[in-house]
Amino acid sequence: MSQRIPPDIHRMLHEKPVKITYKAMPVREVLNNIWLQSDIALDLAFYSYFARDNDTAKLVLEINKSIDELLGQFILHTSLAYGRSREGGFAVLLAHYYASSMDTIVDSVKDIVYMLLTGYDVLVSYENILYYTEGEVIAPYTLAEDVKVMDITDKYPLDVILVAKNGEWRIAPGLREKISRGSRIYLRGFKENVYRFFRDKGVEIAEKPLENREAEQLIKGIIELKEFTRLMVDLAHYSLTEANPGVIQEVEDLEVYVDWKHLQVLNTLRECFGRIDSSTHVGLTTMLKELEDIADASNTISHITMMIGETPGEYYDVFKKVFETIGETLRTITVEKEVELDKLTLWLRKYGGSVLAVKSGTEWMAHPLAKNIVLKPGDKILLAHQAEFTDEVNTILSKISRSH
Repeated sequence: MSQRIPPDIHRMLHEKPVKITYKAMPVREVLNNIWLQSDIALDLAFYSYFARDNDTAKLVLEINKSIDELLGQFILHTSLAYGRSREGGFAVLLAHYYASSMDTIVDSVKDIVYMLLTGYDVLVSYENILYYTEGEVIAPYTLAEDVKVMDITDKYPLDVILVAKNGEWRIAPGLREKISRGSRIYLRGFKENVYRFFRDKGVEIAEKPLENREAEQLIKGIIELKEFTRLMVDLAHYSLTEANPGVIQEVEDLEVYVDWKHLQVLNTLRECFGRIDSSTHVGLTTMLKELEDIADASNTISHITMMIGETPGEYYDVFKKVFETIGETLRTITVEKEVELDKLTLWLRKYGGSVLAVKSGTEWMAHPLAKNIVLKPGDKILLAHQAEFTDEVNTILSKISRSH
């Protein structure tokens, strides 16, 4: 049942554009912050909706406001860097395509929390989501004592993605940063690692299956779509920094797969019509629509690089200047020798590497490490690693593929 929105929430949902003041900061830093904050906002919006956590929903709106300001900074920097010239025109065009697509992502994330704040909650709890999730999950925890971020991350393979206290918040605090007692931290990681953290704190996280068994496939599909949508946002940004045709082709293929999965889940939702309450039906339909919009916007971002061949030669030089490297590289590899994924991941981790997705046959898997799979000849992997360790990563990849 929808409800009247309090005036303060209404202002947050329909706030006027923020006034942009130029800040002297590298474009790379601006883009990194946009990427990081959009990734975290999506996960927090998904968590807050099913957990019915209004406080977290309000934090998502604050993060979205920050992203809007960063997008303004990006356009400002691009315009000032090139001035009134033909080259500058191309640069601003790039900024427009990127900013408009990111604006779609921000609006979709806002719409997810809008459903919660206006009362369109669903008869699905985050305990249900936890029960059916194989990949990463979100869990908030209030600190009983001061702690350094590395005290958490060294003991548990988890990320501290957000810290909030007394109305103040900060995204992804540094490893050496100390977080004060009473702060609410948001942890993200594979379910078993999150559970271990809470067990060590004397807390058991509850999870439970749905009472309505007919809705199980529906919720499993929505969880999978959310994981793929977040992956699409990441791959889109990697595509911008790499401009690698092979990677872009895999992103296109993944987008087609996500579209197919979206139609599958829609059909499942249609079959559940009349068997679930109307508020749940509206909420899940809207969730699917927003995830689809985010995936489509991500696909648009990844295709910005494809314009290079359709514009004057100097466009590519402009592109390289605007989208500075982030120090990471993204690659697609076809496996030629069987290998356990967790073993490959262990080798890559030493050089800041990770496997983002696996394609086996026609099936894609996001967060494949959670599934303990064995890579077979013909499987494809999308991996990222620090560019400075390319030689070392090539040595690792030579064990499973000659065409790396």
